[in-house]
This record gives sequence, C-alpha cells and structure tokens, in this order.
Amino acid sequence: MAESRDPQSPAQPAGPPPPGTWVLGRVRGIRLTMRFTWLPVAMLLAFGFSAVIGQQFPQIGAWRYVASFAFVVAFTLSILIHELAHALMALRFGIGVSEINLGFFAAGTHIEGERKTPFEEFAVSVVGPIASLVVGGLAYVGSRAVDDGVAYIALWQLAVANLIVGVTNLLPGLPLDGGWVARALVWKITGNMHTGTIVAAWGGRILAILVLAAPVLLEEIFGRQPTLIDFLIALAVGFFLWMGSTAQLMQARLRQKLPTLQVRTMARRAIAVHTGTPISEAVRMAGDAHAGAVVVIDGDGKPHALVSESAVAAVAPNQRPWTTVSEVSTRIGAGHIIGVNDTGEEILKTIREHPASEYLVLDAAGSVYGVLATADIEQAFRGR
Repeated sequence: MAESRDPQSPAQPAGPPPPGTWVLGRVRGIRLTMRFTWLPVAMLLAFGFSAVIGQQFPQIGAWRYVASFAFVVAFTLSILIHELAHALMALRFGIGVSEINLGFFAAGTHIEGERKTPFEEFAVSVVGPIASLVVGGLAYVGSRAVDDGVAYIALWQLAVANLIVGVTNLLPGLPLDGGWVARALVWKITGNMHTGTIVAAWGGRILAILVLAAPVLLEEIFGRQPTLIDFLIALAVGFFLWMGSTAQLMQARLRQKLPTLQVRTMARRAIAVHTGTPISEAVRMAGDAHAGAVVVIDGDGKPHALVSESAVAAVAPNQRPWTTVSEVSTRIGAGHIIGVNDTGEEILKTIREHPASEYLVLDAAGSVYGVLATADIEQAFRGR
C-alpha cells in the first residue's frame, strides 16, 4: 500500500490522531489507527460478499452476513500484516515509524526519515507486497485443504484479494510500493536518489493514464462493454495515482534545488542597535549602512531580539521618533539562530522545527552576520 513519508524530520512520537480515526493500540511503539470510513465500506463489502455466499449456500440463512463480515475483517488483518511488514523492516534499519493508518483503499505507514541507501529503500518497500503474496499463498493452501463450504469460498477470495494487493503494489510507479522499489533501483544505478524519485513518479503518472483508459481498452481489446462502475473506479484510482506521483515529482524537483540554497547568499545584512534606539534612528542607520535588517543588542552587546519589518511598517512615520525598537522587536527564541554556512537541507530542518518569520545568522566565530527572512527563502525557491 502507499506509504506516507516525512523525509525532512526525524522520527518523533505521533501527535494527536486526526479527526475521523480510531486508535486501536500500539505495536512496537507504533500507533495503529483506523479511519471511521472503514465501517461503512466494510458493511458494503460484506453485504456484497454475503450475496455470493447466499447463492451457493442458501441453507445457512442469515449466518451468511456473519461469515461475510468475518471475511472483511480477515482481509483488513491481511492489510495490517502488509503495513506491519513495512514498519518492522524500517525499524530494523533504525528508521522511525510513528503510525499505521488502516483503510481499504488508502492504508499507509507513516515512516519518519529518509532511507540512507538504495538497499534500505528496496527492502522496506518490497517487503509489504511480499507479505501480501505470502498471505495470499497461505490462504490458497488453506482453501485447498478445505474442499468445500463457506470456509473454502472465504479463503479463496482472501487469496485472490491478497494476490491483487501484492501484484498491484509491485507496479513501478509512485505512490505504490513498486514505485519506491523502482526508485531504489534507479538510485542504485545512477547514484542519485532524486533521479530515482523523478523516474518512479513519471512511472506513476503513466500508470494513472493507463488506469483512466482501462475501461475503453477493455472494450477495444476484449470486447467487454464498460459499466458506470468501471469508469468511477478507474477515475478514483487514476486520480489517486496521478496526485500521489505528482506530489512526489514536485518534492524531488524541490529537493534537487536545496544544495544550491545557502544562508550566506540569502541573509540580509544587519546593523546592531540598543534597546532604547528610536525606530526612526534605526531606519536611518540601516539605510546609511545599506542593511536590510536590524538586530537589537543588550547592554553587553549580545543580540537578543530582531526588529520586525512588518511591525515597523505598521508604525506611522510621525510616531517613529517616539517609538523604540524594543516595542517592535521579537525576542530571539530557541532554534531561531542559524549558521552562515548552512545550506538547503539544514535551512528547511530549522524552519520545520522552529517556525519563524526571521532568523538570526551567526558566523563561525559566533558574531552577527545578518538576518535570514523566510520570505527571502520562498523567493529563492520561486526564482530557481
């Protein structure tokens, strides 16, 4: 099934569960959740399967509903096994996993952090589909051991369902597991992780187009007249594949730009003023020094606050001589200091963990180099 990844941040405990989910428990510290939508979908699938059981075994009466719902639960457990395979393999490589979210059509393992090698990527990705194929094989063997009856039908259907899940997830396109496998292979061949992501994302887009065209292809190749349900399923699956692959493609292109982003080139030159300096004087000093930022220092000459550009703009010009910089400054908080030699990955990590509009930039000696504004970072991304 599709994985949810957060390659920019380290593993951390999962926060409050999102609205519309049940918390089922934990396995190896991994929170298990299930979407509320599971129940209505499970009931619909059980109702449909009960019709199959009822046709072949009319004598069991209403018990066919119990048997069909038990099959749906068993299929859900097989999805959990698929996701646990991903999670446990990730943990084996020391990669954090915060949550497994279960659902019929969009189950996901929330893996925190990036794979360090193509082999880790391959192993974590391929083990899920393999688990589904193993479950499907065991269900098939079980169906052969039970010659007839409701158990035979349930095991046979479980085998087919897991076979479909396993094979489908091995298709070489993101966001399917097979897409991550393809990414690992291209990464190994080219030595570039982002190239692997781009190739696998385009594979996902091609799969999306094929899925959307599937009803028409079935009619042209096999002479099967497509139904409205066929078109709706193709639209839903194709949309899922296209959106997922497009998101990964955009992220890969973005991350290719990260090494070219440097604090040294983006930081604004700053001047240092004392707490009681009027805004008008600070603005004049910044203009004379051709500086784009103002840092407030204490009596010992140590920086402790940054003057907010938006706050200065909100003060009327005739009030600026009577308003001090301390009234329009923001104290430099923990994590709001960044090194002048930091680059893309380090910049994004700081922004994600310690959001702010501006950051104090220090040089290697610990002296004030300037100020890095989030707006300037966004502009650098748009301009590249």
